[in-house]
Amino acid sequence: MNPPQNKLTLRARAGYMCGGAAQTTIVTLINVVLTYFYTNVMGINIAKVALIMLISRLFDGASDIIAGVIIDRTHSKYGKARPWLLRMALPHFVGLIAMFAVPPVSEFAQLIYIFVAYNFANTIVNTMAGLALSSLNSLMTRDPVERSQLNALRQFGAPVMELAISALTIPVANRLGGDQRAWLLVILCFSAIATLCYLLCFFWAKETAPEERGESTEAVPVGKAFRALLRNKYWFICLIVWIMATFYLTISGTNLSYYCQYLMHNVNYMSVLTTAEKLSTIVLTAIAVPFMIPRLGKRNMMLAGACVVTVGHLITLAAPLNLTVATVAAVLRGAGIAPCFAVLFAMIADCVEYGHWKSSLRTEGVIFCAATVGQKFGQGVASAIVGGLLDSAGYDGLAAVQTATANTMISRIYLLTPALCFGVIALLMLFYKLDKEMPQIMLDLEARKQKEALR
Repeated sequence: MNPPQNKLTLRARAGYMCGGAAQTTIVTLINVVLTYFYTNVMGINIAKVALIMLISRLFDGASDIIAGVIIDRTHSKYGKARPWLLRMALPHFVGLIAMFAVPPVSEFAQLIYIFVAYNFANTIVNTMAGLALSSLNSLMTRDPVERSQLNALRQFGAPVMELAISALTIPVANRLGGDQRAWLLVILCFSAIATLCYLLCFFWAKETAPEERGESTEAVPVGKAFRALLRNKYWFICLIVWIMATFYLTISGTNLSYYCQYLMHNVNYMSVLTTAEKLSTIVLTAIAVPFMIPRLGKRNMMLAGACVVTVGHLITLAAPLNLTVATVAAVLRGAGIAPCFAVLFAMIADCVEYGHWKSSLRTEGVIFCAATVGQKFGQGVASAIVGGLLDSAGYDGLAAVQTATANTMISRIYLLTPALCFGVIALLMLFYKLDKEMPQIMLDLEARKQKEALR
C-alpha cells in the first residue's frame, strides 16, 4: 500500500495534457512533414537531408545528458523541471518557424542553414522542454496510478496535436499555394498554439516539495548518477521501447506522404489515414485507457497494445493499395498505440523509484533522458534509414512519377515498419517485471524515509 498523497487537481492534469500537445509539435513536424517539405517543396536531395539528421544525433547524445544534469541541479521557487517549460516557450516558437524558413540561397548554404535550425529546434530546445515535461510526471506525484493517469492525459493531448499537424499541414499548405510562404503560414499557427500550451502547462502544473517526494535537495554528482543509471535494468528496457516507438513514428510518418502520393496517387489520402489512426488513439485514450491502467497494469497494456498494432497492420498485406483496408488497419494501429503510449512515460517514472530504491539516489532528469535519447536517436537513425533506402532506389522529390524501384521501396517501408517495431516492443515486455515489484519498492522507500526522519 502506497503512502497517502494529495490528489492532483483537475487544473494540474489539464496543464500536463497541454504540455503533451506542445512537446509533440516539433516531434510530429519532424516525423511527418519536414522531410517531405525539404524534398518536394524545396527540392533538396533526400539523402542529404537524411545525412544532416543522422549527424545531428552526435550532438543529441550530449544535449540529453546535459539537459538531465541541468534539471537534476535546478532548484528554484518553481521546482526542478517546471521552470524550463517557461524558459523554452519562446525559443520553441522561434525554432519551429526556423526549420521551415530556409533562405533562397545555394543548396550548400541551405544545408548548413537546415543543420543549424534543426539542431537549435530539436537538439537544444526540444531536448530541454521535452525532458522537463517528462521529469515533471514524477515530480507532481508519487502515486503510480496518478502518474499513469497523467501520462494518459499527456497522450491524449499529444495525438490531438499530431492529428492536426498530420491531417492539415499538407492539404492546407497546398490550398494556400503549396509554396514555402504557404507552409510558413501553417507552421506559424502551430507554433503559436504550441507556445500557448507550454505556458498553460507551466502555470497550471505544480511540483510537490522535495521532502514530500522523499529526496534530498543536494545535487547528485554526475558520475555517481550515471553509475546508478547503468544498474537500472528497467531503464534500458524503456530506452529500447522508446527507440522502437520513434522508429515507427518517424519511418511511417515520413514515408506515408510518399506512399499516398506515388502509390495510391493521392497525397491527401495521408490525411485520411492519419486521421483514422489518431482519432482511434484519442478515443481509446479518453474512454478506455483510464479504466485499463489500474486493472491491467502498465506492462500488460504495453504488451497488448504492441500485439494489436502488429496483428492489425498485417491486414494491409491483403490489399496494400485499397483505401478502405488501409483505413481499417490505421484504426487498429491507433487502438494499439493508445495503451502503449499511455503508459510509456509512467513506466519511466517507475524507473525513477526503482533507481531510488536500488541506489538511494533520486535523479529524475538523468533517468528521463531515456525519453529524449530514445526519441531523438530514433528520429535521426530512422530518417537516415528512410533517406538512404529511397535515395538508393532512385527517389527524386521533384519528379511527378517515381521509378518502379523507388515505388517498391516506398511500399516495403510502409508495409513492414509497424510490425517490425511493435514486434520488438512486445518481445521486450516479456522481460519487464517492475509492475509486480513496485508495491514493495514504494513501501521500502517510505520506510526508509521515515527512518531518516527519526535520525
